[in-house]
Amino acid sequence: MPFKFDLNTFIGHPLLTSLLVADIGILMFMPLVRPPVVLNILFVGGLIYLSMYFGAKLVTRE
Repeated sequence: MPFKFDLNTFIGHPLLTSLLVADIGILMFMPLVRPPVVLNILFVGGLIYLSMYFGAKLVTRE
C-alpha cells in the first residue's frame, strides 16, 4: 500500500503529534541522562505505538 504524507492528519491530532515529537526528542537525549531501563522501554513502546497509529492513519486506500 502506498504511503502518502498528509500534514492535516498531524494537525488533526495535536496531542498525539506533540507526544510523538516529545518522545523522539527524549529518546535522542536518553543516553546522556541514563534513566532506568523500565522508563526507556516505556518510551520506546510509546514511540512504536504512535508510529503505528500515524502509519495506519496515513496509508492511502485504493
